[in-house]
Order: sequence, then structure tokens, then C-alpha cells
Amino acid sequence: MLSSPHVELTALSDLNTSRLEDLRRRYRLGPIAFRDYREVVGRVDAVILALPNHVHAPVGVELLSRGIHVLCEKPLALTRHECEHLCQAARSAVSILAVGFVARFWPSTQLLKQLVASRFLGELQSFDYEFGSPGGWSPLSGYNLARSTSGGGVLVVSGSHVLDQMIYLFGDVDVTSHADDARGGIEANCRTRFAATVDGRPLRGRVVLSKTHQLPNRLRIVGEHGTLEARGSETRSVTYLPSGSTLRHEITAAALPPADAEPDYFQLQLHDFVNAIRTGAAPQVDGEQATRSVVLTERCYAIARALWEPWCDATLERLARAGPHPAPDAAAPRPPALASAP
Repeated sequence: MLSSPHVELTALSDLNTSRLEDLRRRYRLGPIAFRDYREVVGRVDAVILALPNHVHAPVGVELLSRGIHVLCEKPLALTRHECEHLCQAARSAVSILAVGFVARFWPSTQLLKQLVASRFLGELQSFDYEFGSPGGWSPLSGYNLARSTSGGGVLVVSGSHVLDQMIYLFGDVDVTSHADDARGGIEANCRTRFAATVDGRPLRGRVVLSKTHQLPNRLRIVGEHGTLEARGSETRSVTYLPSGSTLRHEITAAALPPADAEPDYFQLQLHDFVNAIRTGAAPQVDGEQATRSVVLTERCYAIARALWEPWCDATLERLARAGPHPAPDAAAPRPPALASAP
């Protein structure tokens, strides 16, 4: 942010005053710091909104309605209804609403978009996402451990990027099944199946997400001519595996900076936001696009069933078969009470 010649950091806002002071010292910043975000109104042209998910909508609507441009962390909001309020506020005040799906700025994502659109694989047959790592919940706040404040578990934390990328590549997608281990809380693992129509033909897909164990962190798209593979650790290229061959081909964009000069994709996201403000162009991910992934998330949770967990399910089944424990019989002999020593 500080590297942009078109941006001046003029204010910081956080309820945690010690964190505010730490940021000011660490980055040698001279802006004014506020505990109440409302005090920035009239002092700024744009805001990066990185608050807990459940306050994206009320704070975002207030800022947008006052003509302040907003770059909002993903997900845009908890529900479709909240997203629509944010989009309406942006339209009414002619304010820019951008959403932080940084994976859209990866060269690998743009390559996949071009290859899918050009029918490089021929007729698409299926896709498969697997993303997982042990832990990774934010230690600064407990908001993402409650559905009322986070909107969900791993499907929201990690899956927001996956769902956005899926919609970006394949268009409208519907969920056909969703299983998770929420059991009344938020889920740490989920398995979901999707269906789409690409070039008039059905496309099926599977997504597996985890916050308890490592997964390959990759997307595979299978078509009649072969398979495209994109790994989360490699943002500059995709791998092509032709059908009937053991060869692997790396595909990169025509023009990329040297590997040791790879751009900061969060910085590119910020530059895109600033450019939208300065020129009136649409940001890479606007509010309407971000709403689609929230709607898909709601559909997943609406049809959720329990993920099969034999180590847990077997115990619950035994307890159910045993039935309720009988109440103590008042007439039954009781063990003698122990007398205390004098």
C-alpha cells in the first residue's frame, strides 16, 4: 500500500489500541489512529475493511453510503441479503466496492481462465479441488470459531477462494451434496460435490477442504485431451498432462517477471482497487461477483449432512443403542459413608 504513488495512508482504526501503536511504530507511520471507525469519515477517500466477517455488512454499508470506497476482505458478508445491501449502497453512492480474492491475481488463475475459455482440453469432464493444512485459525480473535460471527468454518475460511475461482472458471455452479463435521459448531472438514454446464455439456466437480490435515492443495481439471493441474504453491504456471502420455508440460504466461522478482499479489490487488477509484473501471472482483460465492456457501450449508467419522459415529451409535441410563433406585442399598477422622 505504501509503495503506491497514488495512495497516502491517513488513518488507522482498531479497537485494540496496543496493536494500533505497534503498527505505527513498526512501519513508522504518522497517521491518526482511532478506536471508533466512524471518526475516519471525512478524513479518507477509501478504506480497507478487514474486520470480522459479521460486521462487514453494517460497517461497509455505512462507509459506502457516505461515498467512501471500500476494499473488503473475503467473504463479502455472511448472507446473500447482506451482500445485496452492500452492493446497493455502492451503486447508490457511486462508490467502488472491491473484494479481496487475491487468487484472482495469480498468473496461474488467469492461465486457467484462458485455457478453459479456449477449449484447450476439449470437452471438460470433471474438476477436483483439494485444499487442507493442520490448524491455521487466526490467533488474534475467536470470531472465526463461531458461526454467528464467521458465517462458517473451513468452507468460509479456505473455501471462499475455492468457490470464487470455481465460479470464475466455469460460470454458474450448483451444489449437489455437502457433508461436514460441524456437529453443532463450525466445520473443520468438508466434502462437497458440484455440477455446472460448460459449452452446453454437464461438468461435475468435487471439493475437499480441511483444517485438520494436509492435502495436496491443488486443482485438477480433466478434459477429453488431458488434465490441467494448478497447485497453490505455484502461482506462476499450470501443468498439462496429455491423455495417453506420461509427459508433463509446464505452461506459463507469455510475459512474466523473473522468478526472483515475483510481484506481491496483495499489492497488485491494492493497485487494482486504486485504479478502479481513479478511472471508474470495475475492480477485478466487485460486490456482485463476490455475492455469488456467498450464495453458493449458503446452498452448501442448507443441504449439509454429517461427515462420516467412524471413530465418532461408532461411539454415538453405541450410546444410542444403550438408551437412557436408569435413574438411581431409592430402595437399592448404598455404599457406606466414610466417617471422617476425629
